[in-house]
Formats: sequence, structure tokens, C-alpha cells
Amino acid sequence: MNSLHSDRAPTSFTMLEEDFFLLQAKAEDILLDTVGLGQKMQEAFERHGDTLSSAVLWKALQHER
Repeated sequence: MNSLHSDRAPTSFTMLEEDFFLLQAKAEDILLDTVGLGQKMQEAFERHGDTLSSAVLWKALQHER
């Protein structure tokens, strides 16, 4: 390793590790939101599927957010 940057390496690794955990938490939030939206769509389709198309349900659910 270059001696000029040896003092920055631990800090950079620590920052990278913190970024990783923040991104991991965000990814988990997005996954949970996606699963939740899928469940809402499934429930809505089960209730109204005989009269509405999935495109109409998708549009309706988008307006809820």
C-alpha cells in the first residue's frame, strides 16, 4: 500500500462498511414495500378480480401511495 494513503485506509474501510449497512437496511425496506404492495394487489384482485383488470387495480393502488 502506498504510504501516502495508509492513514486513510482504515477510515475508508469504516465508511464503506457503514455505507454497506445503510444500503442493506434500505434494500430490506424496499423489499418489504414490494412484498407489501404485492399482497395489497393480491387482496384487491381477490375482492374485485371478477370486475376489474389487473391494470386498473395497479393504477388504483398507485394512487393510494
